[in-house]
Amino acid sequence: MIQISGKTYEVLQDYRNGWNPEAFRDRYSDVLERYDYIIGDWGYNQLRLKGFYRENHPKANKDTSITGMVDYINEYCNFGCAYFVLHKQKEQKEPKDSKEKEFKEAKESKESQPKEPKEPKDPKELKEFKEPKEPKEPKESKEHKEHKESRERKFSKENKTKEEATAKSGS
Repeated sequence: MIQISGKTYEVLQDYRNGWNPEAFRDRYSDVLERYDYIIGDWGYNQLRLKGFYRENHPKANKDTSITGMVDYINEYCNFGCAYFVLHKQKEQKEPKDSKEKEFKEAKESKESQPKEPKEPKDPKELKEFKEPKEPKEPKESKEHKEHKESRERKFSKENKTKEEATAKSGS
């Protein structure tokens, strides 16, 4: 385990003794804080660091997901080079002073208690406790109504014409 910039990392893999804490500290950049994993590989006696997200991270894609680590090592690292894989540990934040801790505990206990319904004191508050009305049908716009009526008229004219035609041919 190593701690740097307030973050704690655990060494998951150390291939060919690639892990060197001093070199990592010298090369580390704050940009890497956003990643869940860091891969460090050695080439020409220089350490190169690359960040990767966990598999289900919203920003993860094929190239930045840890599932692509093997591809990265095979394609971008020198053949057979030493490397290491670090995993960022989740932070457990504790309240700094006892007042914050007490406040947090009081808030949690209050939230766990069942809430009692508040009885209204004046008639204005009664409005809040009335049964909700059933949703109304959406009102049709004027243009929509006019269009609907013209379609109905056109349809009824067509039906009258057809009825008249069948009546003439039938008699």
